[in-house]
Amino acid sequence: MANEEWEKLKEALREAPTPEARKAAAEAMRRYLATHPTPKSRPTLVSLGYKKTYPHSIPLEKIPEELGRNPEFFELMKRVVTKEKK
Repeated sequence: MANEEWEKLKEALREAPTPEARKAAAEAMRRYLATHPTPKSRPTLVSLGYKKTYPHSIPLEKIPEELGRNPEFFELMKRVVTKEKK
């Protein structure tokens, strides 16, 4: 089941970063996270870089919200998850 949700997330991220695509990717990420047990530690996505429009450190459970609201973060997740180059 988790593999299916991961594939759905990848497909949602391959879309252009329109508001609808960002919303779909956020929902896909929520479903993916729901298929995984909550870890005892608090995993955090950290992105180092200059002049980001999103926080450098985002808790795992906050990723769907950031995906839905921020096109730059959507593009970062697209590159990370789908392993596509710029």
